Amino acid sequence: MSVLTSIFQAIFQSITWLLFTSESAYSSIFHDFTGRFTGECSALTGVVHIGIAIGICISAYKIMITNSAEFVSTALELVTKKKPFKSPKPAREFMYMTVVSFLPMILWLIPTGKSGFLYNLLRMTGFNQTLFDDGIFLAITGALLLLAYKQHSVNPGKKRVTLVPALVVGFASLLLVPVSGLSLVAGVAAILILFGVSDKLVYRYCVSLSVPTLLIMGIIEVCVSTTPATVVQNIIGILLSAVAAFFCTRVFRFLLEKAYYNYFGIYNLGLGAIVAVIGIVELFVR
Repeated sequence: MSVLTSIFQAIFQSITWLLFTSESAYSSIFHDFTGRFTGECSALTGVVHIGIAIGICISAYKIMITNSAEFVSTALELVTKKKPFKSPKPAREFMYMTVVSFLPMILWLIPTGKSGFLYNLLRMTGFNQTLFDDGIFLAITGALLLLAYKQHSVNPGKKRVTLVPALVVGFASLLLVPVSGLSLVAGVAAILILFGVSDKLVYRYCVSLSVPTLLIMGIIEVCVSTTPATVVQNIIGILLSAVAAFFCTRVFRFLLEKAYYNYFGIYNLGLGAIVAVIGIVELFVR
Protein backbone atom coordinates (compact mmCIF):
# COMPACT_ATOMS: atom_id res chain seq x y z
CA MET A 1 0.00 0.00 0.00
CA SER A 2 2.86 2.41 0.79
CA VAL A 3 4.27 1.91 -2.71
CA LEU A 4 0.89 2.58 -4.32
CA THR A 5 0.52 5.71 -2.18
CA SER A 6 3.89 6.98 -3.41
CA ILE A 7 3.00 6.32 -7.05
CA PHE A 8 -0.41 7.94 -6.82
CA GLN A 9 0.81 10.96 -4.87
CA ALA A 10 3.79 11.59 -7.15
CA ILE A 11 1.71 11.53 -10.33
CA PHE A 12 -1.31 13.34 -8.94
CA GLN A 13 0.65 16.17 -7.31
CA SER A 14 2.63 16.73 -10.51
CA ILE A 15 -0.50 16.95 -12.63
CA THR A 16 -2.43 19.20 -10.28
CA TRP A 17 0.51 21.57 -9.72
CA LEU A 18 1.30 22.10 -13.41
CA LEU A 19 -1.93 21.67 -15.33
CA PHE A 20 -4.05 24.73 -14.48
CA THR A 21 -5.81 23.36 -11.43
CA SER A 22 -5.33 23.45 -7.68
CA GLU A 23 -3.18 20.85 -5.93
CA SER A 24 -4.27 22.17 -2.54
CA ALA A 25 -7.98 21.78 -3.39
CA TYR A 26 -7.65 18.06 -4.10
CA SER A 27 -5.54 17.60 -0.99
CA SER A 28 -8.24 19.39 1.03
CA ILE A 29 -11.01 17.25 -0.47
CA PHE A 30 -9.07 14.09 0.39
CA HIS A 31 -8.41 15.22 3.95
CA ASP A 32 -12.01 16.34 4.37
CA PHE A 33 -13.49 12.97 3.40
CA THR A 34 -10.95 11.08 5.52
CA GLY A 35 -11.60 13.33 8.52
CA ARG A 36 -8.03 14.64 8.84
CA PHE A 37 -8.20 18.27 9.95
CA THR A 38 -4.93 18.72 11.82
CA GLY A 39 -3.03 20.37 8.95
CA GLU A 40 -0.06 18.10 9.55
CA CYS A 41 1.82 17.03 6.43
CA SER A 42 3.72 13.87 5.59
CA ALA A 43 7.36 13.69 4.61
CA LEU A 44 6.31 12.10 1.32
CA THR A 45 4.44 15.28 0.33
CA GLY A 46 7.64 17.28 0.77
CA VAL A 47 9.72 14.72 -1.12
CA VAL A 48 7.26 14.80 -4.03
CA HIS A 49 7.38 18.61 -4.14
CA ILE A 50 11.17 18.44 -4.37
CA GLY A 51 10.84 15.83 -7.12
CA ILE A 52 8.44 18.07 -9.08
CA ALA A 53 10.96 20.92 -8.85
CA ILE A 54 13.68 18.63 -10.19
CA GLY A 55 11.48 17.50 -13.07
CA ILE A 56 10.65 21.09 -14.02
CA CYS A 57 14.35 22.02 -13.88
CA ILE A 58 15.27 19.19 -16.23
CA SER A 59 12.42 19.96 -18.62
CA ALA A 60 13.19 23.71 -18.68
CA TYR A 61 16.93 23.54 -18.02
CA LYS A 62 17.80 26.39 -20.40
CA ILE A 63 15.54 28.79 -18.49
CA MET A 64 16.93 27.73 -15.13
CA ILE A 65 20.56 28.01 -16.31
CA THR A 66 19.93 31.47 -17.77
CA ASN A 67 18.21 32.74 -14.60
CA SER A 68 20.95 31.33 -12.38
CA ALA A 69 23.72 32.79 -14.54
CA GLU A 70 22.09 36.23 -14.52
CA PHE A 71 21.62 36.09 -10.74
CA VAL A 72 25.26 35.18 -10.13
CA SER A 73 26.47 37.81 -12.62
CA THR A 74 24.41 40.48 -10.88
CA ALA A 75 25.83 39.51 -7.49
CA LEU A 76 29.40 39.63 -8.82
CA GLU A 77 28.83 43.02 -10.42
CA LEU A 78 27.47 44.38 -7.15
CA VAL A 79 30.55 43.15 -5.31
CA THR A 80 32.85 44.80 -7.89
CA LYS A 81 30.82 48.03 -7.61
CA LYS A 82 29.51 47.95 -11.13
CA LYS A 83 25.98 49.04 -12.07
CA PRO A 84 24.02 45.86 -12.92
CA PHE A 85 20.64 47.62 -12.70
CA LYS A 86 21.41 50.19 -15.37
CA SER A 87 19.87 49.30 -18.77
CA PRO A 88 19.76 45.51 -18.17
CA LYS A 89 19.47 43.15 -21.10
CA PRO A 90 16.14 41.25 -21.48
CA ALA A 91 17.34 38.06 -19.76
CA ARG A 92 18.57 39.99 -16.72
CA GLU A 93 15.47 42.17 -16.57
CA PHE A 94 13.37 39.00 -16.56
CA MET A 95 15.40 37.63 -13.66
CA TYR A 96 14.94 40.90 -11.77
CA MET A 97 11.17 40.68 -12.17
CA THR A 98 11.08 37.13 -10.78
CA VAL A 99 12.99 38.34 -7.72
CA VAL A 100 10.48 41.18 -7.33
CA SER A 101 7.66 38.61 -7.35
CA PHE A 102 9.34 36.68 -4.53
CA LEU A 103 9.86 39.64 -2.22
CA PRO A 104 6.22 39.94 -1.00
CA MET A 105 6.38 36.30 0.14
CA ILE A 106 8.45 37.52 3.10
CA LEU A 107 5.09 38.60 4.55
CA TRP A 108 4.34 34.91 5.16
CA LEU A 109 6.58 35.25 8.22
CA ILE A 110 4.22 37.71 9.93
CA PRO A 111 3.23 36.20 13.34
CA THR A 112 -0.49 35.46 13.70
CA GLY A 113 -0.76 34.22 17.27
CA LYS A 114 -1.73 30.60 17.90
CA SER A 115 -1.68 29.79 14.18
CA GLY A 116 2.01 30.59 13.99
CA PHE A 117 2.94 32.56 10.90
CA LEU A 118 0.67 34.04 8.24
CA TYR A 119 1.47 31.13 5.90
CA ASN A 120 0.15 28.61 8.43
CA LEU A 121 -3.01 30.64 8.96
CA LEU A 122 -3.76 30.80 5.23
CA ARG A 123 -2.95 27.13 4.79
CA MET A 124 -5.60 26.17 7.35
CA THR A 125 -8.27 26.90 4.71
CA GLY A 126 -7.67 23.31 3.67
CA PHE A 127 -8.32 21.89 7.15
CA ASN A 128 -11.27 23.87 8.54
CA GLN A 129 -13.88 21.06 8.40
CA THR A 130 -15.78 22.50 5.43
CA LEU A 131 -15.16 22.51 1.69
CA PHE A 132 -17.20 25.66 1.11
CA ASP A 133 -14.25 28.07 0.88
CA ASP A 134 -12.22 25.52 -1.10
CA GLY A 135 -14.98 25.36 -3.69
CA ILE A 136 -15.24 29.15 -3.89
CA PHE A 137 -11.51 29.57 -4.43
CA LEU A 138 -11.44 26.73 -6.98
CA ALA A 139 -14.24 28.51 -8.87
CA ILE A 140 -12.22 31.74 -8.70
CA THR A 141 -9.29 29.90 -10.27
CA GLY A 142 -11.58 28.78 -13.08
CA ALA A 143 -12.98 32.29 -13.56
CA LEU A 144 -9.47 33.76 -13.79
CA LEU A 145 -8.53 31.27 -16.50
CA LEU A 146 -11.67 32.08 -18.49
CA LEU A 147 -11.01 35.82 -18.20
CA ALA A 148 -7.44 35.22 -19.36
CA TYR A 149 -8.68 33.18 -22.31
CA LYS A 150 -11.09 35.95 -23.31
CA GLN A 151 -8.30 38.53 -23.09
CA HIS A 152 -5.97 36.33 -25.15
CA SER A 153 -8.65 35.76 -27.79
CA VAL A 154 -9.20 39.51 -28.23
CA ASN A 155 -5.59 40.60 -27.97
CA PRO A 156 -2.83 37.95 -27.81
CA GLY A 157 -0.10 39.21 -25.49
CA LYS A 158 3.22 40.48 -26.81
CA LYS A 159 4.50 42.45 -23.81
CA ARG A 160 7.40 41.67 -21.50
CA VAL A 161 7.05 41.33 -17.72
CA THR A 162 7.40 44.77 -16.12
CA LEU A 163 7.37 45.98 -12.52
CA VAL A 164 3.60 46.31 -12.08
CA PRO A 165 2.62 42.76 -13.17
CA ALA A 166 5.61 41.38 -11.25
CA LEU A 167 4.38 43.05 -8.05
CA VAL A 168 0.78 41.94 -8.66
CA VAL A 169 2.00 38.36 -9.14
CA GLY A 170 4.10 38.64 -5.97
CA PHE A 171 1.29 39.84 -3.72
CA ALA A 172 -1.20 37.44 -5.34
CA SER A 173 1.19 34.55 -4.64
CA LEU A 174 0.75 35.21 -0.93
CA LEU A 175 -2.66 33.58 -1.43
CA LEU A 176 -2.06 31.43 -4.52
CA VAL A 177 0.36 29.07 -2.78
CA PRO A 178 -1.19 28.36 0.67
CA VAL A 179 -4.93 28.96 0.16
CA SER A 180 -6.82 25.79 -0.72
CA GLY A 181 -8.51 26.04 -4.11
CA LEU A 182 -6.04 28.51 -5.61
CA SER A 183 -3.08 27.60 -7.79
CA LEU A 184 0.30 29.28 -8.28
CA VAL A 185 0.71 28.18 -11.90
CA ALA A 186 -2.89 28.88 -12.95
CA GLY A 187 -3.03 32.17 -11.05
CA VAL A 188 0.31 33.52 -12.28
CA ALA A 189 -0.45 32.51 -15.87
CA ALA A 190 -3.88 34.17 -15.77
CA ILE A 191 -2.56 37.39 -14.23
CA LEU A 192 0.26 37.75 -16.76
CA ILE A 193 -2.04 36.99 -19.69
CA LEU A 194 -4.46 39.65 -18.45
CA PHE A 195 -1.53 42.09 -18.43
CA GLY A 196 -0.81 41.20 -22.06
CA VAL A 197 2.45 39.32 -21.46
CA SER A 198 3.54 37.02 -24.31
CA ASP A 199 2.86 33.28 -24.02
CA LYS A 200 6.58 32.51 -24.10
CA LEU A 201 7.32 34.75 -21.14
CA VAL A 202 4.25 33.51 -19.23
CA TYR A 203 5.62 29.98 -19.52
CA ARG A 204 9.10 31.06 -18.44
CA TYR A 205 7.72 33.01 -15.50
CA CYS A 206 5.54 30.17 -14.20
CA VAL A 207 8.50 27.80 -14.40
CA SER A 208 10.87 30.27 -12.76
CA LEU A 209 8.54 30.84 -9.80
CA SER A 210 7.54 27.20 -9.39
CA VAL A 211 10.98 25.68 -8.92
CA PRO A 212 12.22 27.68 -5.86
CA THR A 213 8.71 27.70 -4.36
CA LEU A 214 8.48 23.91 -4.61
CA LEU A 215 12.00 23.39 -3.25
CA ILE A 216 11.38 25.61 -0.22
CA MET A 217 7.97 24.02 0.44
CA GLY A 218 9.41 20.54 0.07
CA ILE A 219 12.33 21.11 2.44
CA ILE A 220 10.10 22.68 5.09
CA GLU A 221 7.50 19.90 4.77
CA VAL A 222 10.16 17.22 5.19
CA CYS A 223 11.59 19.00 8.25
CA VAL A 224 8.26 19.57 10.05
CA SER A 225 6.46 16.41 8.96
CA THR A 226 4.83 14.26 11.60
CA THR A 227 4.32 11.27 9.32
CA PRO A 228 7.63 9.76 8.17
CA ALA A 229 8.03 7.97 4.85
CA THR A 230 10.02 4.81 4.21
CA VAL A 231 13.16 4.81 2.07
CA VAL A 232 11.28 3.01 -0.72
CA GLN A 233 8.47 5.58 -0.60
CA ASN A 234 10.94 8.44 -0.81
CA ILE A 235 12.84 6.93 -3.74
CA ILE A 236 9.66 6.19 -5.69
CA GLY A 237 8.16 9.55 -4.78
CA ILE A 238 11.09 11.70 -5.88
CA LEU A 239 11.89 9.73 -9.04
CA LEU A 240 8.33 9.32 -10.27
CA SER A 241 7.35 12.92 -9.48
CA ALA A 242 10.42 14.16 -11.37
CA VAL A 243 9.48 12.10 -14.43
CA ALA A 244 5.82 13.11 -14.23
CA ALA A 245 6.73 16.79 -13.78
CA PHE A 246 9.10 16.63 -16.75
CA PHE A 247 6.27 15.59 -19.08
CA CYS A 248 3.65 17.78 -17.38
CA THR A 249 5.90 20.82 -17.93
CA ARG A 250 5.95 20.06 -21.66
CA VAL A 251 2.18 19.60 -21.67
CA PHE A 252 1.74 22.86 -19.74
CA ARG A 253 3.72 24.74 -22.38
CA PHE A 254 1.65 23.18 -25.18
CA LEU A 255 -1.66 24.03 -23.48
CA LEU A 256 -0.46 27.57 -22.85
CA GLU A 257 0.67 28.15 -26.43
CA LYS A 258 -2.58 26.74 -27.83
CA ALA A 259 -4.68 28.66 -25.27
CA TYR A 260 -6.43 25.45 -24.19
CA TYR A 261 -6.59 26.62 -20.57
CA ASN A 262 -10.20 27.71 -21.11
CA TYR A 263 -11.21 24.05 -20.75
CA PHE A 264 -9.50 23.93 -17.37
CA GLY A 265 -11.29 27.15 -16.48
CA ILE A 266 -14.65 25.52 -17.17
CA TYR A 267 -13.60 22.39 -15.28
CA ASN A 268 -12.42 24.33 -12.20
CA LEU A 269 -15.53 26.50 -12.22
CA GLY A 270 -17.84 23.48 -12.37
CA LEU A 271 -15.93 21.44 -9.81
CA GLY A 272 -15.70 24.47 -7.54
CA ALA A 273 -19.48 24.89 -7.60
CA ILE A 274 -20.00 21.21 -6.68
CA VAL A 275 -17.42 21.36 -3.89
CA ALA A 276 -18.95 24.59 -2.53
CA VAL A 277 -22.39 22.96 -2.37
CA ILE A 278 -20.89 20.01 -0.46
CA GLY A 279 -19.28 22.55 1.85
CA ILE A 280 -22.62 24.25 2.52
CA VAL A 281 -24.09 20.91 3.54
CA GLU A 282 -21.10 20.33 5.85
CA LEU A 283 -21.72 23.70 7.53
CA PHE A 284 -25.10 22.38 8.72
CA VAL A 285 -23.97 18.83 9.47
CA ARG A 286 -20.75 19.55 11.40
